[in-house]
Amino acid sequence: MPQPLTPVIRTATPEDAAALAAFAAQAFADTYRDLDDAQDIADYVATHFQPGVMAAVILDAACTTLLAEMDGRLAGYAIVRDAPPPPCVSAAAPIELWRLYLGQDFLGLGLGARLMREVHSRARQRGARTLWLGVYDRNLRAVEFYRRSGFVQVGSKEFLFGGRLYMDPIYAAAVRPQE
Repeated sequence: MPQPLTPVIRTATPEDAAALAAFAAQAFADTYRDLDDAQDIADYVATHFQPGVMAAVILDAACTTLLAEMDGRLAGYAIVRDAPPPPCVSAAAPIELWRLYLGQDFLGLGLGARLMREVHSRARQRGARTLWLGVYDRNLRAVEFYRRSGFVQVGSKEFLFGGRLYMDPIYAAAVRPQE
């Protein structure tokens, strides 16, 4: 019987920008295709997941961009960034978990939990004591994952998508001590 693949999680470099942009665009489209308008998704992807945009994020000192690879394939990514939290995040030393996505082929393999452990590690290294995030409430898989990962809803904030204003729930969790 073949051995399960062990993920490699590493910090992205500018050379990863094109691959990350393509992966992020596909992951976003796959995640929301049944939840939102296809043109709104395409417009968001065209603005937010271009190689130049992703290169700027990778180079931004306020961000830590993590790539998860399995068997040499990009399987997921996460971005932790220093960003002002909404007022509902009142815990000490907050940092945002801005994005965390897995490719469809890698769901249910424990990769999300592994990537989350690395997110906590990197948040700790950046001096954070609290992780916070916004999540689309109709993305039930993500909401459940964050709850299983110890996040609790602390409020909400506005998110503009497709010309409509949404109230995304905001979740927060204490940064875990070193494992």
